[in-house]
Amino acid sequence: MKKAFFRCKKCLFPNTKPDLHFDKDGICVACKYTNLHDKEIDWDKKLKEFLELAKNLKENRNGNYDCIIPVSGGKDSTYQTYLITQIGKLKPLLVSFEPSYPTDIGKQNLQNLVKTFNCDLMQLKKSPEVYRKIAKIGFDLIGDHEWPNHVGIYTWPIQMGLKMNVSSIFYGESQGLIGQGRWGKLISLSKIDREWVEEYSGMVGLRLNDILQLDKTLSKEDVVPYAFPSEKLLKEKNITPYFAGNFFKWDVQKIIPLIKKFGWNPSDIRVEGDYGNFEDLDCGFMPIHQYFKFIKYGYARATDHASYELRHNRITKKEAKEKIIEFEGKLPKKYFKEFLKFLDINENHFFKTRDRFSNPVLFKKDEKNNFMRGNDDNLLLKDLWYESFNA
Repeated sequence: MKKAFFRCKKCLFPNTKPDLHFDKDGICVACKYTNLHDKEIDWDKKLKEFLELAKNLKENRNGNYDCIIPVSGGKDSTYQTYLITQIGKLKPLLVSFEPSYPTDIGKQNLQNLVKTFNCDLMQLKKSPEVYRKIAKIGFDLIGDHEWPNHVGIYTWPIQMGLKMNVSSIFYGESQGLIGQGRWGKLISLSKIDREWVEEYSGMVGLRLNDILQLDKTLSKEDVVPYAFPSEKLLKEKNITPYFAGNFFKWDVQKIIPLIKKFGWNPSDIRVEGDYGNFEDLDCGFMPIHQYFKFIKYGYARATDHASYELRHNRITKKEAKEKIIEFEGKLPKKYFKEFLKFLDINENHFFKTRDRFSNPVLFKKDEKNNFMRGNDDNLLLKDLWYESFNA
């Protein structure tokens, strides 16, 4: 009989990770895909396919741009811009969906893309009040204030493709590297469609119609940026969102030194909830999003990164375990007050919501069936979580 909480035998991803599947030997699909990605794909052939695609895009340009790149200024979007402009020699339009709480380093890295790669940038400066209302519904209903951002980073660039008459859109790494989906879907997935956005990108069962029903002060016109265009319209305009990672081998530890040469900067300090300083830099509220991922599923950014390094044989399981235990599961403090103000809630509302979404399999409760708190209001993990490293 399988335990309620267990980890991949190789990389320590847990079975609670949404859309992660395991084989009979207890190895997760992210490990299986990484092996395919690193050892079996002919990347020279993939490069030729990309260069042929780039040639066709240049020769058949309908507007002022060859393609669109959705960007945040993060490491992946910086690498995407490098690939498209320096390897593909294309003229892209950079499209950015404004983060929930933009940081200084995020703004700097985003502007660096414009300056370094000589690109035009179009950023949606969303209505703060509309966004706050949707974010609060996401927080209260599914424990994810970032819901509108998860959706907007896909819907808005695709809408801009329609408006600007630009058919090709380049997103980042292949989703197989994080094990998001069943094997058959992962190895065949080359383009993004409505089905993928609704199933895997963060909608998690919440739809715009739900939002409009839950908050009658919002109209259809208010939520236009979060609407995925009709399949009929996308086909008419031949809108095709690609994963750049389907053409180029993707390895974070090789990407970072390269993009630093083009002016991208990591943080001077590690990001809360992680042992690294290179992810989630553009939005100050992302550590809270990752914290809620932890209370729901028992893993967050430190597990993401340690597991990635394990799959590439760059750290040991002992080192990964130590990093995960040391850095995950702590309530982020840096922008906590700003977060409460952003959603217009108090601490009591926050902790009640936190407890509603906390996983009772993983966290201790007292005799009154209330979740137990330790220092700094952190929940107390059960032995099952710690024992999962040793299975």
